Amino acid sequence: MKHLALVPSLIASLLALPSCDAPLQDSYALDSTTSLPEGVAFDNVTHTFFATAVNGAQITRITPLGQEIVFHSDVNTKLSFSGAHVDEERRRLWVCVVDVKTNSSPTSEVWAFNIENKQRTHRIALPTVSFCNDLVADDDGAVYATDSANPNIYRIDPRTQSFSVFLSAPEFTPVAPGTVALNGLDLSPDGERLLVVTTIPAALYSIPVADPQAFVPVRTTGDVFAMPGDPRFPGPDGIEFLDETLYVAYDGGVQQLAFRDADYTHAAVATTTSVPTGLTSLTVAEGQLYAIDSEVFRALYLFLPPELPFSILRVDTGLFDR
Repeated sequence: MKHLALVPSLIASLLALPSCDAPLQDSYALDSTTSLPEGVAFDNVTHTFFATAVNGAQITRITPLGQEIVFHSDVNTKLSFSGAHVDEERRRLWVCVVDVKTNSSPTSEVWAFNIENKQRTHRIALPTVSFCNDLVADDDGAVYATDSANPNIYRIDPRTQSFSVFLSAPEFTPVAPGTVALNGLDLSPDGERLLVVTTIPAALYSIPVADPQAFVPVRTTGDVFAMPGDPRFPGPDGIEFLDETLYVAYDGGVQQLAFRDADYTHAAVATTTSVPTGLTSLTVAEGQLYAIDSEVFRALYLFLPPELPFSILRVDTGLFDR
């Protein structure tokens, strides 16, 4: 309750939204038929989801009752919004912003919005050719972002609105122009490791924040990570920790990684395909795992019409019980 006492604008924002006493639903249909949602994040203060979009240059907000409200609509309709993350303490929504439509090479920036007044507070340009895919903030407010077009993970300092290369490695290099290498990332619950996936080739890495050059690939047992050869698993996309367990989204399934060591370098893998196809990103909302069904792979890579409606849906973690 201290946030409500200290931030009058937050009270006004909450009063403008439906009551947060409503329990979260299992699924939320999204209105657009063309946007191709990509990123999803949840704000535990206002109990609302944020959904980004590849098309339409919009970010929408979804209430517990399922009302979808435009949070930001950009005048540059060529922009795509991808990864999203809520820094609840600082009341910021961070998003990756990519332009792949103006020029043949992608350009990207990292933006932040004040969640209460919807105003953009930060705008950080990444290298001239870059593709910001996903991001996450640590306890101090610093932001880490992946670049799918380059073998780089960036660290962004919100105070100076500048970035530095946190880690660059040959393992993160795209196998060909236009292919996705670095993709989803998340911080371990203790904040000491950054977990990050590459989509092609499919891999998961554990990176010590204090010594990023000491990164290692995560060793796995159980199901094969990324299920090579299975068309439902074209490569890992978004990742998200729920407590001590990491979940990885694929177009046609989700994998659960239960770590066997304190350094998050060895995990047992379990898989479910009892989810809709079209998943890209994950988020935790009120202790539950949610995914966004965006149809990006189907629409952008298979050149097929999306299967509607787009949605945000709860992933039952009981599906992984053996």
